[in-house]
Amino acid sequence: MSRVLLLRPAGEPVPGADLLVTHRIVPAPFGIAATRTFDPDGAILVVSSRAAVDVLAGAGAAERLRSFRLVLTAGAGTATALEEAGVRDPVTPVPPGAVGILAELARRGESGRLLWPRGSDADDAAVDELLGRGFDVTAPVVYLKEPLTALDGERLRAFRAGEYDALAIGSLAALDVFLDALGAEGPADLPPVRFGVVGPETARLLVARGFPAPAVPRRPLLTDLIALLALPKEA
Repeated sequence: MSRVLLLRPAGEPVPGADLLVTHRIVPAPFGIAATRTFDPDGAILVVSSRAAVDVLAGAGAAERLRSFRLVLTAGAGTATALEEAGVRDPVTPVPPGAVGILAELARRGESGRLLWPRGSDADDAAVDELLGRGFDVTAPVVYLKEPLTALDGERLRAFRAGEYDALAIGSLAALDVFLDALGAEGPADLPPVRFGVVGPETARLLVARGFPAPAVPRRPLLTDLIALLALPKEA
């Protein structure tokens, strides 16, 4: 079995990997209020992160998510969080991420009002695309991702020493904080490891930054990514 380091902005450990948390999640009151007061009648809800669901549930706003006529998610983990919050039958398109969401809306011929509660580091490209298609989009920032001032020193030491075989990247924001903590600019400054991400969209962005093509699991799940990276190098 290979040793895997998992980078996540926040969240719980995943079996088979050592977790390194890079951010803290801070609720954004104005965005939460905008979500709570949005009229769901006849509207579409898009949720692209589990953190958004957790923040809204923690603020007592999860009930507002249950009355939309269509709910689209960016991945299986987010869909599970929505179901735990009482949302019935959220749709997770293939491929995962914004690319799949945009394609699914086009396939269905959707239009009209759409709520997309997001994090502070969310890419505006998908929202701009929807606005260009004529959607009436409300995209409040419901949480802020604040980088931790110091990361786990033992995890960093072990990575520098080449004790890990693979790096599972939970988000590019987490990768940026990790690289900064190491004083690294890119893959050339890191020990030789295999890289992995959950979805093809993140993989494309990672390659555009000069990283080698990462491993991507068939299902957009961190558990599947860790299992893939934990395989022996020769597998």
